[in-house]
Amino acid sequence: MTPRSVVDLHLHSSASDGVLDPVSLVAHVAGCGVRLMALTDHDTVAGLEDAAAATRALGIVFVAGVELSVDWRGRTLHVLGLAIDPRAAVLVRGLRRLQELRSLRAERIASGLASAGAPGREALTMVRTVGRLPTRMHFARALVALGAAPDVATAFDRWLGRGRPGHVATEWPSLAEATGWVAAAGGAPVIAHPMRYPLSAGARRELCAEFAASGGRAIEVITGGGGIRDRDQAVSLAVRSGLDGSVGSDFHDPAIPWNPPGRLAKLPGSVRPVWSGPPFPAFETDAEPA
Repeated sequence: MTPRSVVDLHLHSSASDGVLDPVSLVAHVAGCGVRLMALTDHDTVAGLEDAAAATRALGIVFVAGVELSVDWRGRTLHVLGLAIDPRAAVLVRGLRRLQELRSLRAERIASGLASAGAPGREALTMVRTVGRLPTRMHFARALVALGAAPDVATAFDRWLGRGRPGHVATEWPSLAEATGWVAAAGGAPVIAHPMRYPLSAGARRELCAEFAASGGRAIEVITGGGGIRDRDQAVSLAVRSGLDGSVGSDFHDPAIPWNPPGRLAKLPGSVRPVWSGPPFPAFETDAEPA
């Protein structure tokens, strides 16, 4: 049986597009056996204070985090900022910019959906009523609720994915710029789920090389839903690029079975854990042998 990690540094709450509020998320994560966690909501740090308080009550080591939307060669990628100071001025300004872009994108998504005959304006109203930062996941759930799709996966396939009416190209900050925000906030920049992006092997190597050169610290080697082949390729990327490794489920919803917290393989011993030193709090766990 594969040893399981007690670390999960990629989790979402209702502060962005997760289902559970921050306090409920912490309780769920604790019940899954996680001992070191990071809350990494999309382009917001709104849930960190509540989550941190909840972890103190349950004895979980907490890492303040965020997941930033970035552009690299015309593609949208995600960079995690781990062990950040959420009050850092550079990061606060960057998040404000991202939130404005998300708000504008939501308007354009609604218009695109409406032009194609989907209930785009109604979906936008539902998204805004929720009161969270608008994401495509919010639109997908709204389209399901409005009967425009039977489930979230179909909503993306039919309405929101690349080339679909609700897909909107957005000029996110560059990879290097967002990486700089994380570094300025005292945190560790990490490329989230590197094997999910539709990139060639060569492009992934170039991505990691550029990321490392701009101050990047790690890549997510163990990712929720990833297979052994993904892990092995990510290990190779990390070693070749001189980057540390991270572990994260990318958890959003307890009803989705493929990426629960506490069900992740341990980080292989050939990769240095990103949490093994500053700016992370002291925490010890054994890595899987190389």
